[in-house]
Amino acid sequence: MASSRMVNRGAGRAGLVRSLAATFVIAATAFSSAAQAADPVRGKLLYFNTNGAPKSCGTTGCHDGFPTTKKNKIQNGANNPTLILSAISKNTGSMGFLGPYVNATDAADMAAYIGNPAAADGPAISLAPAALAFPNQTSGTTSTALTVTVSNTGGAALTLGTIALTGTHAAEFSLAGGSTCTAGGSVAAGANCTIKVAFAPTSSGSKAASLSITHNAAGSPSTVGLSGTASTPVATIALSPSSLTFPTTPVGSSSAAQTITLTNSGAAVLTLTALTAGGSNPGDFTRSGTCAAGGTVAAGASCTIVYTFAPGATGTRSAQLAITSNNSNGGVTINLTGTGVDNTPAIGLSATSLAFGSVQVGQTSAARTVTVTNTGGGQLAVSNVTVSGAGFAASGCAGASLSNNQACTISVSFAPAAAGTVNGSLTIAHNAAGSPAGVALSGNGSAAPVPVVSLSRAGIAFAGVLAINQSSANERVVFSNAGPGSVTINAIAASGDFAVAGGAAGACAAGQTLAQGGACTIDLRFTPTADGARTGTLTVSSTGAPGDASSALSGLASAVAAPAVSAPAQVDFGKLPAGTAATPRPVTIANSGATNLVVNAMTLSGPFAVADPGTCGAAPFTLVPGQSCTLQVSFSSTASGMQTGALTVQSNCPTASTVQLRAEVLSAAPPTANDASNVGFGGGALTLEMLALLALLVVAAAYLRGRESDAADRNRKSGQNPLS
Repeated sequence: MASSRMVNRGAGRAGLVRSLAATFVIAATAFSSAAQAADPVRGKLLYFNTNGAPKSCGTTGCHDGFPTTKKNKIQNGANNPTLILSAISKNTGSMGFLGPYVNATDAADMAAYIGNPAAADGPAISLAPAALAFPNQTSGTTSTALTVTVSNTGGAALTLGTIALTGTHAAEFSLAGGSTCTAGGSVAAGANCTIKVAFAPTSSGSKAASLSITHNAAGSPSTVGLSGTASTPVATIALSPSSLTFPTTPVGSSSAAQTITLTNSGAAVLTLTALTAGGSNPGDFTRSGTCAAGGTVAAGASCTIVYTFAPGATGTRSAQLAITSNNSNGGVTINLTGTGVDNTPAIGLSATSLAFGSVQVGQTSAARTVTVTNTGGGQLAVSNVTVSGAGFAASGCAGASLSNNQACTISVSFAPAAAGTVNGSLTIAHNAAGSPAGVALSGNGSAAPVPVVSLSRAGIAFAGVLAINQSSANERVVFSNAGPGSVTINAIAASGDFAVAGGAAGACAAGQTLAQGGACTIDLRFTPTADGARTGTLTVSSTGAPGDASSALSGLASAVAAPAVSAPAQVDFGKLPAGTAATPRPVTIANSGATNLVVNAMTLSGPFAVADPGTCGAAPFTLVPGQSCTLQVSFSSTASGMQTGALTVQSNCPTASTVQLRAEVLSAAPPTANDASNVGFGGGALTLEMLALLALLVVAAAYLRGRESDAADRNRKSGQNPLS
């Protein structure tokens, strides 16, 4: 009875299983038709490695051996993802552990593999990206090509059929050069190829098309969506410079010409409707050049606007040029300014008195300077410079002829012969009104020793030419106290376009006391605010010293010049045997521009390093126009194959300059003299010295054989036994 009940119970369970299976088959059919096409290739991967699960269907001991074996009704899951999900949900055959690792898509892919295991070994296509969106493009122009990567993720070769552009605006996209996928071509399993597509709109507006690829994998054809927006071409004016400022010019004369370059940076032809002069003094500015009313400028082309300045009166003079055109940004205005001066010379002095303080008798003070400037329009002639007062002496400027804003410097010193107060004067004879000009001089001869202070450089001329508002590299000067006794610094000042820069090592500071023999440093920076020669003075005043220490400062500036970096595009270390150290390669950096090049930093990437900074030294450093420096770059790597890197030069140029570096390390080193594969003495290669030794041995042996033969002949002739 019990046995009978067990049989009946087993038969009932079997019937229930068959009923459930039928239900699952119906549900699976509905699932498969509604879901996205399953991927048997991915299903095979999931079957044996289920998304990181500790075990998988193919390794549980339940269904392993598939497809060779059909263990535990594995074929019931063929194309039946619902049955698979149900078995996992109900923990049938202990499959519940797969629950967190398998979703509906995973189950569909595994069901597809079980239903058609051979398909998992066929080709499979993957496209990346799924769509290409091109940036805004001007109609009538062609964009930079974008890339679609075609990958074969299957197990057999993928054969490509046609590669075509389809859709509403297919004609406004094009297949670009450089593609590696070809119609009729083949892509090996695990490999890929690329298709380049460009956007070439012929009209404005939003454009859409598709890239269609036919192939021998499932889902052919495959497509990639293409989209882009085209805009109508416009003309755009760019000016360089955007305004003109002329140097001070005497009334009745004309300045040098200055040029503005007008460039059409747009994509349409620029039509210049009118160029109209206006402003306060349009008659003081004369225009020429190639830009003209009614003229046109092609896209990317340019024309010139040239002006000269001839002031009609003294003072500030200004005008404007209004340009009317089809410029996309509307009307353009150019401002013109200049200053007129009277056509007669005028003298200006940087100081009307010089106080030298206490100077020890028998000593000579540090030089003090007076700058003489022509503040008028005519030529200023300095005919004579004289000095009065015991112990005062002066030099400089006598016989100088100065144009407007030009200057010269008179250096004055005090060397008292006796103790006491001395007053004097510096007299400057010239051809301007108010001649002669005078500067009061005073000093005190001191019998007691006083500290002597000095600057290490009497004059500092900043090298090269700087653009206006461009800062130079620092120039350093040392302030020293030779004694006797100590001094306290009261103030440190630089005039004109020169300034004391912070951050110097051992920098001088107001309130600082220097003992006898002590010194400190002062860093100076030149930042011109106007065109031409610029001058100034560094002055250090101190308590206890006989007078201020000063140094004349000078530099040149240009309103339009700029620096430029010149460096090799690439340095190739060549092919190197493994384990061999490469000889450092020189890299030369030059300033090919017209103003100072300030190199702020140099950085290296890849397995490259600076072996020797050479003549460049450490950054920051400055190269004047035409100057260059050279550093040595080394290469070191244990990896084989092509190694690349770059030397990047950061400077005051708008963009960094890059030198590409490369070296190829061979996979095996060449044989050495101790290599067992070499032939010769001791397994080493035969050298020239060995060959020479062998040749000497052969000659010696021949000589000895000849001697023995001659001795034997003589013995035979004399009847002697050669062995006796």
